[in-house]
Amino acid sequence: IIYTLTLGKIREIAVLKLIGTRNRTIAGMILQQAIGLGLIGFIVGKTVATLWAPVFPKYVLLLPGDAARGFLIVVIICVLASLVAIRAALRVDPAEAIGG
Repeated sequence: IIYTLTLGKIREIAVLKLIGTRNRTIAGMILQQAIGLGLIGFIVGKTVATLWAPVFPKYVLLLPGDAARGFLIVVIICVLASLVAIRAALRVDPAEAIGG
């Protein structure tokens, strides 16, 4: 999802590069977006699982330590997944912003 979102904003990223935005700043923005989406997904998933668990006849009990490890794994996966999008964004040519 992050890669697709980044490709959809290639023109805007090219404009940022054209006006002198550092690669580090662009990479940081993409990383923040990836972690933000991961956190939203984790929170929604954990909340729904907690609220609906008693409704089902059998469920897996997740201890607080399990949730903490799951949270850490989600953040790591988001960081790794964002690397592909960051790589694509940093390769964009600023000339694309002016139609080149």
